[in-house]
Amino acid sequence: MKKYFALLLASLSGMMTQGYAQYDNPATFADMISKEWKLAFYGDSAKKQAPSSKQLEDRMIFYKDNRVLSIENGKKENGNWQYDPSKKLLTITDNQTREQTQFQVIKLNQAQFVIGYKDPEGVLLEIHMLPVKK
Repeated sequence: MKKYFALLLASLSGMMTQGYAQYDNPATFADMISKEWKLAFYGDSAKKQAPSSKQLEDRMIFYKDNRVLSIENGKKENGNWQYDPSKKLLTITDNQTREQTQFQVIKLNQAQFVIGYKDPEGVLLEIHMLPVKK
């Protein structure tokens, strides 16, 4: 799972933005995040970078019971997610490695999911996702 986000972040260096999530109630947040998401682009509206051809089928699937499934290049990785509404932080823990990755939730609604990741230098990088229509 960490590798999935590392690939996403590799293209984002130098992009920075701030924002706020709209859901302070953890139950409402769980209802909104619980679906299958695909990568739309990296960066903000001024600096968009499209996913690579290899990333087009990658998915993040969040479940209401706090499980998460990452699919990257056909490889599946399982984890758990937690949301802290006071800090607007989404923490994903990989089941196998127990590594934790934290994301700032910038926007979440029926049409889009935008999270930010602070790189080691403190720059907030945006990942824009769209729900997968079935």
